[in-house]
Amino acid sequence: MRISHLLPVLLVVGAAGYLSGCQSKTEEKLPVNTKDLGSGYRTDTVLLRSPDQELRFTGKVSYDQRRVDRVFPVVSGNVLDVTAALGQQVQQGQALARVQSADVSGYQNDYNGARSDYAVAERNAANTEQLYKSNFASQNDLIAARAQLEKTRSALNRTSQVLKIYGGNAQGTGGALPTYVVRAPASGFVVERNINAGMQLRPDNNTPLFTISDLSRVWVLLNVYESDVAAVKVGQPVSITALAYPDRTFKGTITNISNVVDADTKVLQARVELPNPGGLLKPDMFCSITLNLQRPGQALAVNPKAVIFSNDRYFVVRRRPGTPELKSGDDASKSYELVPVKVLRNTSRYTYVTGSLHANDQVVTQGSLLLFNDLSAN
Repeated sequence: MRISHLLPVLLVVGAAGYLSGCQSKTEEKLPVNTKDLGSGYRTDTVLLRSPDQELRFTGKVSYDQRRVDRVFPVVSGNVLDVTAALGQQVQQGQALARVQSADVSGYQNDYNGARSDYAVAERNAANTEQLYKSNFASQNDLIAARAQLEKTRSALNRTSQVLKIYGGNAQGTGGALPTYVVRAPASGFVVERNINAGMQLRPDNNTPLFTISDLSRVWVLLNVYESDVAAVKVGQPVSITALAYPDRTFKGTITNISNVVDADTKVLQARVELPNPGGLLKPDMFCSITLNLQRPGQALAVNPKAVIFSNDRYFVVRRRPGTPELKSGDDASKSYELVPVKVLRNTSRYTYVTGSLHANDQVVTQGSLLLFNDLSAN
């Protein structure tokens, strides 16, 4: 092969070797964390504040007992149908169920009899008055006729009111209407239902057919263990989260603390009242309740993300005051330093520490582990 033909090949191979060598030397000089150093870090300010302590409790949602109406059976009979479902919103006076009842038939018969007696007494009083004017009846006869008319009028009014209470038709002229309509005494949600079609009802049953509650305000009943009883006070604000809404926090206030410890669970119940817009919180939902207690004195509070645990010690990465942001290839120790701290207390919002930190210091929260590794290696 001629040398003129080999020359381009040698030049290509030589150029490739030269580039490969340059790339190898460049890679050796690049810092390990170049990619992350170029992306920057996030810092947070060290605060001087009164340390707080978080107490966490479990509990459940309950309806406000002062906004509850319970519907009990007032007649005996057979349930024909039920039109209100559990959880349904109902309006005052709305029909919830129908009951076929012999009691209503009896009230209808009483009304019909009272109406007939009143009609007879009315005619008798009118006739007696005519006879009295013609001197064919005495004044005592007239007084007795008018008294009987008043008596039958009172009986008619009484039986009419009773019939209306039990759903009969006081205007009807036919036979009995043995159907009792169960109606909602107030507007709200059906939170309990103990009635189904075909059931036999008795008026002495002490189990409510329906429980209707206004869920615009609810209670949260939280379980307080004996060790936390002294810290829980009426009037304290709490934060509440429910499993159904993990990203939403509800605010309420402790309004009552029981004086009785449950013999089985060894807890006493405290009550939190809170508004419930949109009816999001449902009775019997499981909740987690957080109570923040302020402690006397002041301590340094840092973002929990800034604290690093290594070799049985705690550290934070502090930015040196007045130093510029790191750029790719810069030495991390020029702008940041490790500061050992002692953790006093952890909460979800702050970690309280002591050490060589000061209020208004800037500590790294995002990328702190990366900086810690760099600074530890130096």
